[in-house]
Order: sequence, then C-alpha cells, then structure tokens
Amino acid sequence: MNPEIVHWTALREEAQADVGFFRYKLMLRDGGRIEMFEYFRIMKERVKVTKYGFHWQNATGELRIRWDNAPHHPEVHTHPHHVHSDSESNVMPHAPITVEKVLHIISVESE
Repeated sequence: MNPEIVHWTALREEAQADVGFFRYKLMLRDGGRIEMFEYFRIMKERVKVTKYGFHWQNATGELRIRWDNAPHHPEVHTHPHHVHSDSESNVMPHAPITVEKVLHIISVESE
C-alpha cells in the first residue's frame, strides 16, 4: 500500500464475464484525495483498460491534476489521453497512465 493513502473507499466495483469497472476514493495523508475509475476488458487473458480518470485534489478541494482519456480534447496530440493541471482549462498532452504510475507520482510529489 502507498504510505500517502490513509483511507480508501470502494464506491463501485463491477465485473461481468470479460468486462469490469471500479471507482475508488482515496484519502491522503496531507488531507487531499483522489477519485479514480477504470473501465476494463479482458482480452487474450490480459486486462486492457479502455477508459480511465484519476482526479487528484488538495486538502481544500482544488484540482491538482486530473489524468483521463475522455475524447473531449481532440486538439491535444495525445488524444484522447491528456491531463488537466491546476485548473480544468489547463489541458496538456499526456501518455496513457496507470493507477500504479499515479500513486508513484503522488508519493514523489509528497516527499
């Protein structure tokens, strides 16, 4: 478990045959939180994430970073993958990202 996480709640978990979904809320040591979701599909015995969102807020509820692959920013060259940094309007290109990478970034940023 990541040492920055002090509590987590499963808001929703579903799995049916070869598809699934999860949504979690993580409370962080500094009072911030992360809400995350992933839709996934099992293909050739591997998990493939088809849609994701990782929303990181500070202790006062302001956006720090949100990574997602919603297709609403076609102008970004990594479309549909992108990141919102510090505000909804600050959209930048970003490579696809995983839960593990997000938690690593939070650990490094919190040091």
